[in-house]
Amino acid sequence: MDTPSAPQNHATGSRACNGGEGNPHVLVVPYPAHGHMLPLLDLAALLAARGLAVTVAITAGNAPLLQSLLASCPSGSARTVTLRFPTSPLLPAGCGENTKDLPAHLFRPFIVSLAALRAPLLAWCKAQAQSRHRVTAVVSGLFTGWTQPLAAELGVPHVTFSPSNALHPAVSHSLWRHLPSGRRPEDADEPVTFPNIPGSPSFPWRQLSWLFTRRVPGDEVSEAIRQFFLWNLGSACFVVNSFAALDGAYVERALPDLASKRVFAVGPLSDAVSLCRDRRGGKPVVPAASVAAWLDAFPDGSAVYVSFGTQHALSTPQAACVADALRGSSAVAFVWVVRSGTAVPEGFEAATASRGVVIRGWAPQVEILRHRAVGWFLTHCGWNSVLEAAAAGVALLAWPMGADQFTNAWLIAAAGVAMPVAEGAEAVPDAGQMANAIAAAVGEEGKPVRKRAAELSKKAVAAVAEGGSSHGDLEDLVRMLRKVD
Repeated sequence: MDTPSAPQNHATGSRACNGGEGNPHVLVVPYPAHGHMLPLLDLAALLAARGLAVTVAITAGNAPLLQSLLASCPSGSARTVTLRFPTSPLLPAGCGENTKDLPAHLFRPFIVSLAALRAPLLAWCKAQAQSRHRVTAVVSGLFTGWTQPLAAELGVPHVTFSPSNALHPAVSHSLWRHLPSGRRPEDADEPVTFPNIPGSPSFPWRQLSWLFTRRVPGDEVSEAIRQFFLWNLGSACFVVNSFAALDGAYVERALPDLASKRVFAVGPLSDAVSLCRDRRGGKPVVPAASVAAWLDAFPDGSAVYVSFGTQHALSTPQAACVADALRGSSAVAFVWVVRSGTAVPEGFEAATASRGVVIRGWAPQVEILRHRAVGWFLTHCGWNSVLEAAAAGVALLAWPMGADQFTNAWLIAAAGVAMPVAEGAEAVPDAGQMANAIAAAVGEEGKPVRKRAAELSKKAVAAVAEGGSSHGDLEDLVRMLRKVD
């Protein structure tokens, strides 16, 4: 891997970062995927708002995502250090600097290639020490464990941030630490149990993270990813984007065999609606006011919001299934957001125009979920979407497809705020069964689930309010970062 060129500093306002000698200066290193980066940037903004100096390490292609963060922070409290994206024999030239630009087969080598940023970032940190802006702590994403030895070389604490709940990193780190044996294709339904995690959850092999299930012993990429996760275990503490009412048991014992490590649950972090909309790709294709005005015509809780996130484009058969299910649930209003690469069947929009809207591209998801008419969210169970639904009091129709989504679905099912409709990235569900599930959810059968979702929303709001569990954990984290020297 080539060494990236020297980093450049970009400070907000006219003043440099105020991490002078004796003052805390936190280096934040996000993993460049929207679902990982955005909540960590929310955390960075909260740290800056509490008086900590924050520098976010970013490659040039991801820099636009930080504009809202820098604008929202007090002058001089946040800045960026911009690094040239590393070239790597593991990646084709010009492949992109964010996972939204990558095909799935490049995700694992992409994670490994980012480790080449360690040397220039270390050089930058040492230069800061010479200029009296010494870095006093490093906070990095779950997939950037290579920053832990960097922090160790600097002699400062390392904090691992998980954009998900506490259950997912517990499962992931247990897998990489204990290396349960691989499965043949015919053994995909064989369960893997985690006895050291509260409740001893069990998942079939096919539902485990593809980062692990595609592991090949001795393979360069596989061994590097394992090392990143093992380095995470050397962190001073963990921070998760969740709240105690949703997965408190896993917060208390999130990491098997490491009971002494504190886990701070500081979520939901996505409570700044305008920042979420701006950072998720610019202005939405359809203004929030337009969608709200259309939804105003429908009764409370009668509409379904449909979106499968930024990474997964539905195949033609999958899109046809969703369209047929929405067409078949004839009494249900819906808003369906389709990403690039998803083909809506011809004639569908005209046939459902009286009760449905299809949005191509970015949509004001937070605003839509908070509209009184929206009662359900047909989702892939990405954690940001789960938290946004939880905060809005919206119940979930769960179709987990990969990554952390199966553990997310397990958690929300245990909380009683979801109903399953399908599973798997390649699954093509029966459209009639999905239509029945949607109709049942919006009808009488779904009322208890919606009631629990409304109760969870109150707990989510209380968690981040002053005196709440997440507010307290955030204040404890800030105090810890202030004490380091």
